[in-house]
Amino acid sequence: MGHNKNIPHKKAANSISAITALLLICLSLAVKAQFHIIPQPLKIIAKKGTFTLKNNDVIGVDEANKTTGIYLQNYLAKNYNLHLKLRIKPTVAAIRLLIDSTRTNGSYYLNITKTYINITGNSDGIFYGIQSLIQLLPATGPAPLHITECTIADEPRFEWRGLSLDVSRHFFTVDEVKKYIDMMAHYKLNVFHWHLTDDEGWRIQIDKYPKLTDIGSKISFYEKQGKFRKLDNLIDGGRDGFYTKDDIREVLKYAKERFVTVLPEIEMPGHSEAAIFAYPELGCQDSTGATHRVRMLDPSENTFTFMENVLTEVIDLFPNQYIHIGGDEAEVVDWLKSPTAVALMKKEGLTKPEQVQSYFIKQIEKFLLSKNKKLIGWDEILQGGLAQSATVMSWEGEAGGIAAAKMHHPVVMTPLPYMYFDAPQANESLEPIGWNPPVPWQMVYNYEPQSKQLSTDEAKYIMGVQGNLWAEKVPNLKHLEYMVYPRALAVAELGWSSKENKNISRFAYKLNQQYGLFKLWDLNARLPNIANMGDVVTNHDHYSLTLNYPLKGAKVRYSLNGKAPDSTASATSFPVKINEALTDSIKLFAYTTWTFDNQHILQREFIKHVMVNPVDSTGNLQPGLSYSLYKTKELNYKKLDTIAAAVTGILNFPQAFIIPITNTPINNWVKVNGYIKINDEGDYQLTSGFEDSPLLFLDNVIVVNRERNSYVEPQKALLHLKKGYYAIKGYYLADDTNSGQNLLQLQTAEGKVLDPAAYLYHL
Repeated sequence: MGHNKNIPHKKAANSISAITALLLICLSLAVKAQFHIIPQPLKIIAKKGTFTLKNNDVIGVDEANKTTGIYLQNYLAKNYNLHLKLRIKPTVAAIRLLIDSTRTNGSYYLNITKTYINITGNSDGIFYGIQSLIQLLPATGPAPLHITECTIADEPRFEWRGLSLDVSRHFFTVDEVKKYIDMMAHYKLNVFHWHLTDDEGWRIQIDKYPKLTDIGSKISFYEKQGKFRKLDNLIDGGRDGFYTKDDIREVLKYAKERFVTVLPEIEMPGHSEAAIFAYPELGCQDSTGATHRVRMLDPSENTFTFMENVLTEVIDLFPNQYIHIGGDEAEVVDWLKSPTAVALMKKEGLTKPEQVQSYFIKQIEKFLLSKNKKLIGWDEILQGGLAQSATVMSWEGEAGGIAAAKMHHPVVMTPLPYMYFDAPQANESLEPIGWNPPVPWQMVYNYEPQSKQLSTDEAKYIMGVQGNLWAEKVPNLKHLEYMVYPRALAVAELGWSSKENKNISRFAYKLNQQYGLFKLWDLNARLPNIANMGDVVTNHDHYSLTLNYPLKGAKVRYSLNGKAPDSTASATSFPVKINEALTDSIKLFAYTTWTFDNQHILQREFIKHVMVNPVDSTGNLQPGLSYSLYKTKELNYKKLDTIAAAVTGILNFPQAFIIPITNTPINNWVKVNGYIKINDEGDYQLTSGFEDSPLLFLDNVIVVNRERNSYVEPQKALLHLKKGYYAIKGYYLADDTNSGQNLLQLQTAEGKVLDPAAYLYHL
């Protein structure tokens, strides 16, 4: 959970084949332009014609999926002023939504012809087919709507495709929660994890304990009165509020119509300060008499009775099979000073406070099982012994989820840093404040929930994946949407699309096409970056760059004086050509705005001028780079030369030498040495494909810097190189993060990627 934790073409043989190739290219471009569905469907077959949808057309449904038909009817009316009629099993219909009980859960078949649209599947499958249809509609323009003919056969990879929302730190209204669910549904996300209680607020009405909302939901108010501790982890005073049972029933009905399961979370035994503030007798009592912040529930019979009563009312509201009980970041050492906890340990023969947590969770599990409910908790519930029927949500990393899957327990993967959307999406100094290092959408997309450490059988226990949002630094809906989107779309494709069907370049293109829909839906998603901006090392006396942007109507304000422009600076439309004399380093800032709701992002680029020269002599060179592997606790690469290498060898490209990460304090450092051979004088670009950048020197000049995520702070060296050999060396930590990625890439100014076997050498 971690609220406070700080990761190439062949010429056609004759004119007929040339024409065929041209037609195929045109068709490919048409498919690329039209079919930008997220998540990527299993199979799409494009056709040549179009279907026209117009006013008074008929939507035909079975009685069983009438609600889904109404959903589509309302969507078209609201967003396109297109009014269709709904009919039960009509003889003629423009759109037919047909139940096919033989299909698996979530799967659907969408067939768009010149004369009709058919969507078949189970109830949820039909709804997902509608979401694909929605993404095939133009983002703007009045009726009639023209839709490209195609067939789509699709089904989900994982059963659990979730997003969480923390309403304890900042309260979000029923309408705001509904919009959150709407956006989830558009991208086939199906589990809404509602974090209803925590230290900063209790947000759910419990009839038996009215103080939970009378007092526990008003922490911000009581803090202002000086009756509660200062909420120093929030960016403001917080937002108070709670949901009545009728509010919750309204949200549940809304979610059900969109095939979203709502997972309630009631935190225990830690993160319970709001409940304890309302009912102090629940708190862990300190036998020493010390006064301190109390966030831990005392493991007393009174506490268990309280939690059972609370959960009874929660269960009566929520029909889904799971109840989330938290279990994370419990300050179990507090129990060592509690007479109740100490007596319990003695009675049960427990020797560690972690075992008290296990006892606590197992007591709650027993109660939930008696109510035909399943327990799910954060990975700390593994400590002291995992409850027999528990499902684990792995947040501290993958280790907890891997351990649980190996024990044959169901697992939802939601690990730091990949699935934490309270982290900034780009350089921390340019983004809204957040927890943890930056997590761009590329990191989310590249994550694989089924770890290589799991056998085929063990991997089956991975139920799916979930993105999390903690709201300490997220005070309102616009900020919330900025943090969650577009990263949630990466979760959607990760959870739905087959592993073999993922393609990050295709996804990047599709992502940019979603912004028309975001505008239609009034969704404040973070804007895409200007392409190709990043830190540059160059030996040229001029620096040229064209700023291009994927969204029509965007404008940019930029400066080269090292000071960031803002909305008061003069704006210009894209593309923008920059050509500057370069005798020293310069700093480029770009402030990009889009027409929708005055959204903006800030980017920067450092252009560093260097001198790089070939060596005078090399000796007898062999292909490849030499490497030395060091196993050490040392963090400073400069001290590696004082340590004996554990392994030496030749680095075989294209992929770098990787050691699987372990939970030991040992670092697996790799040092590489050698030469780059340049056969033809000219302009070249050198980059690294590592997600976490290596440190690379060319002629003792740093051309790629360490401790930067390549998606957050891209780096490239643009160099004019003479014919000859250039000394190259580098350092990196060998672990799973960069597994399968290329240490370096050299390409010509024309974009031709060179074969490492032809230019890398060592002594």
